[in-house]
Amino acid sequence: MEPDLLLIHPPSIYDFRKRTIFPGPVAYTVSESTDQFLIPPVGMLSIAEYLDRHGYRASVDNLGERMARDPTFDPRRFIEGTRARVYGVGLHWCVHSQGAVQVAKLCKELHPDSLVVMGGLTATMFHEEIPTRYGFVDAVLRGEAEDAFLELMRNLDAKKGPEGTPNATYRDSGGKVRVEPLLKPRETLDEYEFTRLDLLEPKGSVFTSYMPPHWSLPVCRGCLYNCASCGGSAYSYMTHLGREKPAFRSPRKLADDIAKLSEQGVRLAFLFQDPRMGGRKYTDELFRTLKGEAPLLDGMTLELFAPASNEYLREISNLGVPVTLTMSPESGVEGARMSHGRLYSNDALLKTIEACREYPLHLMVFFMLGLADETPETMAETWKLWERISSMDDHGGSPGRPGSVSYAFGPMILLDPGSLAFDFPEKYGYRLLARNLTEYVEAMELPSWHQWISYETRNLDRSSMARLMIDSIAHSVDTRERHGVYSRVRAAKERLRQVTSSRWAMGQVDTAMKAQSEPEREAALAAIRRALERSDA
Repeated sequence: MEPDLLLIHPPSIYDFRKRTIFPGPVAYTVSESTDQFLIPPVGMLSIAEYLDRHGYRASVDNLGERMARDPTFDPRRFIEGTRARVYGVGLHWCVHSQGAVQVAKLCKELHPDSLVVMGGLTATMFHEEIPTRYGFVDAVLRGEAEDAFLELMRNLDAKKGPEGTPNATYRDSGGKVRVEPLLKPRETLDEYEFTRLDLLEPKGSVFTSYMPPHWSLPVCRGCLYNCASCGGSAYSYMTHLGREKPAFRSPRKLADDIAKLSEQGVRLAFLFQDPRMGGRKYTDELFRTLKGEAPLLDGMTLELFAPASNEYLREISNLGVPVTLTMSPESGVEGARMSHGRLYSNDALLKTIEACREYPLHLMVFFMLGLADETPETMAETWKLWERISSMDDHGGSPGRPGSVSYAFGPMILLDPGSLAFDFPEKYGYRLLARNLTEYVEAMELPSWHQWISYETRNLDRSSMARLMIDSIAHSVDTRERHGVYSRVRAAKERLRQVTSSRWAMGQVDTAMKAQSEPEREAALAAIRRALERSDA
C-alpha cells in the first residue's frame, strides 16, 4: 500500500557510484556504515511509527543502502515508481548535505504534486536557506518532528499546505519564506517508539547483513554538555531546537525496547547518550530494570561522557550481558580537551580504564583529529596516550573482550552546523570554510576527503590538518603493530593502503584539479583511482 509519508535516508553523496571519489580516512573511521553513512537516524523510524499509530501510512526507505548493495539499482526509477503525498528527505548529519539535496530535487522532479520536506539537525540549522535556495524543497520541519509531521498530515487532510504547521519553514503563495513557531519539545521520550523495524526498507540493511544485527536506542534527547563542535550539545538543543533540558526514556520503556528488538532478531543494542545525565535515581532504576531484559542480547554498548566511578561500573558489569563502553576524550592533551568541552584529566581517564579492566568491561576510547587547539606537538602527546592505552590491554587488542581496552580515532572533517564552534568560530578557535548548506554541498561535490574539510583552526590550515591526520594514522599503525593488534603483514598492508596511498592520492588529486577541462580532470581522477585499486589488489 502506498504511504502517505515516505521518509528517505540518502547516501552521503548521491552519485557516489558514478563519480571518482577518494574518501580516505573517512572510510576507515565509519567502516560499519561505509563512507556513504548508510545507517539512518533512529528519529526517522520514530516519526514513521508515530504517524502509523495515528492512522497514516508511513515508512522509511534507506535509499543509500539500496544503492550500495546493488550496483544495478536505479534510484531514479525507484523513486519514480513510488507514490506518496509527502516525501521527507533526511538531512540530519551534515555529511549527507549533497545527497539529501540531490534526492529532494529528484523527488520533486518526478512527483511535482507531492510535498517535499526536509528535516533533521542540519536541515534545522539551515531552515531558511533551504526553501530560499532550493526551490524544489517545499518546507523544512525543524527540530523534533514527530508531532510536527502529524500536524502537517492533518493540515494536508484539511486541504492546506504547510501553513500553520508548527516547526515548519516554507515559502508562502507569494514566495516569501515563513517560519512557524516551534512546538514545545516533550519532556519524556516514552510517547515515541524506536523499534518498528518492519517500517524500514530494504529488509536486511547494512547494519544487519554485514555484522551481527544491531540497532540503536536513545536514552534521552538533548544533552547537559557543551562540546564545542557538537551540533547536539546543550547549547545547540536550546538555541536551535527549543529544548531546555534532556528528555529521557523511562527504564521500563528501554527494557521493553530490548525485548522487542530481540523478538526481531537483533542481537546487539547501542544505548546512546550517557544515562548518568538522568541522575543517580534514574541510573539505579535503569540497571535494575535492564537486568531482566539485557540477557536477551549478545551484547550492549553504553556511553561515558565523563570518567566513571567504580560503583557505577560495577553495576554495569552485573547486567548479565557483555557490555562495551565508549568514552571520547577527543584529545590526549588536557588543555585541548577542556577547551573543547571535555572537562576531565588524563589521570581520571586512566583510572576509568583500570576500573573497566577490573570488573571486567570492554572500553573503547575515541579521539577526534582536528580540534581547535591541536598542533603537531599536541598530537604527539595524544600519540603517547594511545601508546599508554595499548600497553594497558592484556588481550592483544582483541576488541570486545571483557577487560580489554582499545582506542580509535577519526578526522572531524565537517564542523557541525549549529554547534558553538560553528556559531562562534573565532571564540572557539575555528575559521569556517563552509558557512551555509550551499557551501557544504559544493565541498562534497569535490572528489577527495581533504577537500571536504569545512574549517581551519587557529593553528592549522586545511592542508596542514590533512597531513597531520595521515601522520596520526601512520603512528597508529606502528603502535598497533608493536602491541600485537596488527601482525607485521597486516601493518604493512595498512601502511600502504591508509598512509602511503592516501598521501600520494592527495597530491595527485590536487594536480588533477588544475586540468583545463572537465574531461581532462575526470580522466586524471579515474587514473588515480585505478592506480589505487591496483595497489590494493
